[in-house]
Amino acid sequence: MKANAKRLLAVLCGVMMLCVNGIGVLAQEEEIVKAWEVSEYQEPTGDNVAHGIYDIPDMSGAKAATLTNCTIGISVSASGVSGSITTGSTVKASAIGIKDIRVEKYVNGKWTLVGSSAGGSTTNDNSYAMNVSTTAAQKGVQYRISCTHYAVLEGVKHELYNVTDGVSY
Repeated sequence: MKANAKRLLAVLCGVMMLCVNGIGVLAQEEEIVKAWEVSEYQEPTGDNVAHGIYDIPDMSGAKAATLTNCTIGISVSASGVSGSITTGSTVKASAIGIKDIRVEKYVNGKWTLVGSSAGGSTTNDNSYAMNVSTTAAQKGVQYRISCTHYAVLEGVKHELYNVTDGVSY
């Protein structure tokens, strides 16, 4: 009887250790996306480049207070995923920025989070830009970047969700 109880206890301890270690591995898999501000949009370089599906072209001369020149560019290579994001407005914004940045990879028919960044913002300006990057990418796997462009224009918050097509190297 004591031998069976010891065996059962050993098996339960082993299962608990596997579960705890498995949870730790899953929690560490998401990478914090490096993000840094830049003065203007920088077109990603390389052969594996895509752009946001909902990019808004530059309409600087427009009279209405609205978002303009909102873009995402993504590039994927052996050194990782790089993105350049910009948000613009037709008038000076009391707050303008980029938020909820997600880098995802396409695995088993669904997009899986690889890394994220809260984004950034500035005040009393009509544009904001930043670059983001990860430290690694897998060959043959598609990656995409999504974010929300936003600006507070004449007291009204304007937002645009944007996402790139999937890109691989």
